[in-house]
Amino acid sequence: MRFPKLYERLTAQVPLPSEEWEKAEALASERVLAKRELFVRPGEPADRFAVVLQGVFRAVRVSARGVESVKAFRAEGELIGAYAEMLQRQPSMTAIEALEPGRVLVFQTRDLHALEQGHVCWERLARRVAEHHFILKERREQEFLDLTAEERLVRFWEEHPHLKGRVPQRDVAAYLGITEEALSRIMSRRRKRKG
Repeated sequence: MRFPKLYERLTAQVPLPSEEWEKAEALASERVLAKRELFVRPGEPADRFAVVLQGVFRAVRVSARGVESVKAFRAEGELIGAYAEMLQRQPSMTAIEALEPGRVLVFQTRDLHALEQGHVCWERLARRVAEHHFILKERREQEFLDLTAEERLVRFWEEHPHLKGRVPQRDVAAYLGITEEALSRIMSRRRKRKG
């Protein structure tokens, strides 16, 4: 077994026989990415996903006007991939970029389908992952409806303390749906209130 910690993390979510994990490891490939290197580009097939072993990644879309919107950040132990496009068998509309040097364990979608045919644990794990991502998206949508930009910022750092110092301010602003200047003003006001 090459990745015992990852195996332990997955078995905490759903019982996963060690022989099934070893089959998955045999199908996976390890990839190293430089800072700012893309794991997936818009227009490419959404035929792969990966588990982050090291590094922080951002999933980003660029509008027709050239405005970047950060959909998500993913760090160690989390999945990256153009999941919605993968389910719809469409090319990726999302770019997934390394914000620091990274290392990922890459799986091809077709290999996951083959694993699912061989053992029910993979379907259960896929369902858990889908449920987790649905909850994350629902929570983010609710935050945009209910919270101010400052409240969203506070919530972001409460939920993602592991990203402090690892994610540029412009990307945090793009994730919150505000400009970098607006984020600077919010942070300045917060410092004045504390000081």
